Amino acid sequence: MEKKNAVELSALRWGYLTLCTLLLLFLGLIYAWSVFRIPLETEFGWAPSQASLVFSVSMMLFCLGGLVSGMMQKRFSIRVTVICSAVCMLAGFSAASMAKGLVGICCTYSLLCGLGVGLGYNACLSVVMSWFPDKKGLVSGIALMGFGFGGMVFGTLSANLIGSIGWRKTFLIFGLVFFAVILIGAFILKIAPGEFAAKMSAGGKAKASLRDMNWKEMIRQKQFWLYFIWAIILSAAGLAIMNEAASFAQCFVGDNLARAAALAGMVSIANGVGRIIFGQLFDKIGYRKTMIAVCAMFICASAALLAANGTMSIPVLAAGFIFLGLAYGGVTPTNSAYASYFFGSKNYAFNFSLVNLNLIIASYLGPACGSLSYSGTFLVIMAFAVIGIAITIGIKEWKKGEA
Repeated sequence: MEKKNAVELSALRWGYLTLCTLLLLFLGLIYAWSVFRIPLETEFGWAPSQASLVFSVSMMLFCLGGLVSGMMQKRFSIRVTVICSAVCMLAGFSAASMAKGLVGICCTYSLLCGLGVGLGYNACLSVVMSWFPDKKGLVSGIALMGFGFGGMVFGTLSANLIGSIGWRKTFLIFGLVFFAVILIGAFILKIAPGEFAAKMSAGGKAKASLRDMNWKEMIRQKQFWLYFIWAIILSAAGLAIMNEAASFAQCFVGDNLARAAALAGMVSIANGVGRIIFGQLFDKIGYRKTMIAVCAMFICASAALLAANGTMSIPVLAAGFIFLGLAYGGVTPTNSAYASYFFGSKNYAFNFSLVNLNLIIASYLGPACGSLSYSGTFLVIMAFAVIGIAITIGIKEWKKGEA
């Protein structure tokens, strides 16, 4: 590889990271469902459980969309995969704008938009990881910060638009805008040339991948299943509080919804920051210390929230929310970096989509834990974190000659 070409590609990869972070910001709209549910509950007379079903189905399709994305990238290309993501987003939002009830919303918003988010999410991370084999954790954190902030950014925008023009026109506008933005991204994104990726991997400070495995080989490894369980319980720990943060904050501020929302918003901000911090830690100190640090942060969060519940101290509550956001933010980049480190970059797209299936189970387990008393929920989170540390200690790298 010529020196000039290598320098140009090295600069170009940061452009791809920026673009992928922007696309993931848009795709992070999936986490803004709480804003949409209020007008839909009002118009259709839904019970809270019906509105929750829409989100649960969309999260399931998001995970399945990641699987489909992994298969499509291997058979077709990143461009085709991202174009399909754009089409799904357009079709989902446009059709949802004409829906007449729960079934209609589930078959349009949940199914098509959830699938579209999964297709684009996996493809963007595949592009980023191909260009940065030397900074797996850091770039995972930066890209996923965009995804985490998407719900907050577009949640605020959605609330303003719905208040002005209604949810149906808002859905239609989102479908058109998202289609245009993601479609443009599809014609720009490219996987890194193999020679460049190899050179970056060899020259980087981060450890090279341990193995290159396909998914059949991967699921036979205890390193996969131990991590999968770790990701389920720690994701559930984060979701248990994130779904209840605003209502818990109201116990401290009464009917002041603005203050409650501001306190709950600390979780989202810390979540985004935590993705970068723990992503970079993965590169610098390795998987074991990073995973233990995530668990330790969850223990700090649950201890602070228990103290806040006993003292009714708003500063202590804010500290607990910040610790919780940082901890949950550490799980997502670790998922990505772990999949690449243990199982390689060759089959990363599909392997990562399998690791990410932990969210299907966590999206049900987390809210179930959150339905306990506040003290009970915080104690469960602490127990999950302790179990997470035990699991982490049990994960070992392969010895020489072992596969």
